Amino acid sequence: MPISLKHSILTTGTVSLLSLSSLAFATPSYAVSLDLTSWNTIGDVNPIASGQVTLNSGTVNTVFTGGGTGSLEEFLTVPAGSLDPDPDNFIFSTFGSAIKTTFTGIQVGDVFNFNWDFSTSDADSVFVTINNSVIPLAASGNVFKYSFTNAGNYNVGIGIVDVNDSIGGSQFTVSNANFEPVPEPLTILGSFTALGFGVAMRRRFGKKNSV
Repeated sequence: MPISLKHSILTTGTVSLLSLSSLAFATPSYAVSLDLTSWNTIGDVNPIASGQVTLNSGTVNTVFTGGGTGSLEEFLTVPAGSLDPDPDNFIFSTFGSAIKTTFTGIQVGDVFNFNWDFSTSDADSVFVTINNSVIPLAASGNVFKYSFTNAGNYNVGIGIVDVNDSIGGSQFTVSNANFEPVPEPLTILGSFTALGFGVAMRRRFGKKNSV
């Protein structure tokens, strides 16, 4: 076998194993539980055991929406009026409650999720805010999951608002919040594995040459 071809096979085998070993020895992703009772709050928010919280609307302790000092939008650092469910059809938020925190050092692929339950007597609305974006939650769902597509720091909020009135009590219970960091490959271990394979291949071909 020509030496050049042997070298090509050796190089290809080493690179292929390096790629495989990096994947094989990737660190597993472990979810980190989040204590929602430690988040900043505004309005009518009641902590529950095991890190759960209940956010209420239609009570005297909620705060106004629409923007400006002391508003729900200011607390969540989202644009004024962004909590209105459907302003084009004259469906506006009025009062609400929320919790918030800041995630730092987020990597692409990190995931934030939680379970939730929404009980309402009228057309109130619940949502999540990620920086300047407001994500409405469908009334039929009970699990929220968000995968970050860009690295950086994120302001994250969870809230409830009264819609077109300030009466009719609603409850929004959030639980089992956790953060799943993206798995990171153990590239150093993978490199050593590939290096060992390369040395073994060189010895094998060296014996053939000597024969």
